[in-house]
Amino acid sequence: MRIGLVPLDERPANVRYPAMIAPIFGVDLVVPPAEAIGDRRNAGHHDRLAAWLGDVAPDLDALIVSIDQLAYGGLVPSRITDDGVGAVLARLDPLRRPAGRSRPLVLGFNLITRISNSTDAVEEMPYWRSYGPRIFQLSQLLDRSARGEDVAEEIASLRAALPEAAVDDWLGRRVRNHTVNLTTLQLLADGTLDLLVLSSDDTSPIGLPSREKRWLGEWASHLTLGDRLLMYPGADEVGCVLLARAYASLTGVVPRFVPFYAVPGGEGVVAPFEDGPVRLTVERQVRAVGGQVASEDGDGGVWLAVNPPVPGRGEWDPALANGDRDARLPYLDALFAETRRRCGAGRAVAVADVAYPNGADPALIGVLGRWDRLRGLSAYGGWNTAGNTIGTVVAQAVAASVSQSAGQRAAQERFLLHRFVEDWGYQRVVRGELRERLVAESGTAEPIPANLAEVTDWIETRLNASISSLPAFAGRFRVAPGSVRLPWSRTFEVDFDLEPGVDRPGEG
Repeated sequence: MRIGLVPLDERPANVRYPAMIAPIFGVDLVVPPAEAIGDRRNAGHHDRLAAWLGDVAPDLDALIVSIDQLAYGGLVPSRITDDGVGAVLARLDPLRRPAGRSRPLVLGFNLITRISNSTDAVEEMPYWRSYGPRIFQLSQLLDRSARGEDVAEEIASLRAALPEAAVDDWLGRRVRNHTVNLTTLQLLADGTLDLLVLSSDDTSPIGLPSREKRWLGEWASHLTLGDRLLMYPGADEVGCVLLARAYASLTGVVPRFVPFYAVPGGEGVVAPFEDGPVRLTVERQVRAVGGQVASEDGDGGVWLAVNPPVPGRGEWDPALANGDRDARLPYLDALFAETRRRCGAGRAVAVADVAYPNGADPALIGVLGRWDRLRGLSAYGGWNTAGNTIGTVVAQAVAASVSQSAGQRAAQERFLLHRFVEDWGYQRVVRGELRERLVAESGTAEPIPANLAEVTDWIETRLNASISSLPAFAGRFRVAPGSVRLPWSRTFEVDFDLEPGVDRPGEG
């Protein structure tokens, strides 16, 4: 099976993760050359990408395509480039094929643009440094007004405090992106796309993104798009999810998942950056891979153990960690006991660790990490948002359920360890240590060109230490020397290669 992927951007979650899951499926994943894809704030080369699509599409069984990449040149360019809507829409033409010409299954995805509640302008327009939180507040007020609340005076006061040019620019970009999303609905309606995911990153229940989602939902209803359109919070996990969806569609596999929420009532907690309870997040991601949520009455399928969000918490806070751990530890012990029992009985078990955003729950790792049969899990994840984690976990679990050859099983073990090393070892442990170290040495929490090589060497040493602390993997793999990369030259993301360790000489 040959599947093409036009990724959202070049970050590991969008290229690397699908590339590591594909061999678990036994799929040949084809991606555009690196020079055709956008690089952070630099847009990709549209002509090169269109030419690549023309060359490879006829030989593909399925094509997964990021509309943001095809239309704008990447995620960040979709927020900051000045191209007119006509030029942007014209770049979608390569998706259309003359009648009668063979075409692959085409699964498209696009984002409802976020509104960041911060002054970080790394991925935004420069005026975000000065006005980001107030623009976020204005977005909330505009939506509240549309819902019938009397907030006119607050809107007028806030708009008076913001530069008119910045507000006009921000709203104009939203109109452009909304137009692109409306166009994708038309592409789905006319059969250019076989499936469309419209996801929203860093979402909230109130704001212009939520209002735009309601508008899009109304048009989808008028066009009777049915279950060919999926709308839910997410972004960087969608490539992995649609890889699993493409495989399921082409083979007729219907994945089944039985969710188990470790903490009573945890299924009703709304995770940060989400717009509904985590139970709904699970259902959306399972549906996106073409699967079904099953009950425990003998339906089989993957037992999906969910470490649910800690109510009222954002990122893990060391000052609150002991209280969180003590309150949840009995439930995590019970989850571990049930995981061991089910794995021992030959049941497929996947673990979605969404207690906190942007890294694993140390309490859960303290329980799971000592298990010498950890390699038997079908999937694990604990990175970024709950949707990111759950989507990646269900995608890997689908792949693990169909893997048969030695090569597929080796790829499964490698990606499983990659998730533990990155989501726990780096995101929860090493990243914080690194940022403190950098501040002490250079006065800034991010690397600079002068210390980048030293930083990546230090990360490599610390990640190898995290592997050594996991009995199930110690000695089987190591971080390949010199392979650690910080893709956007910042500490938020990391990438690295794994190679066989001393206990597995010569294995791939």
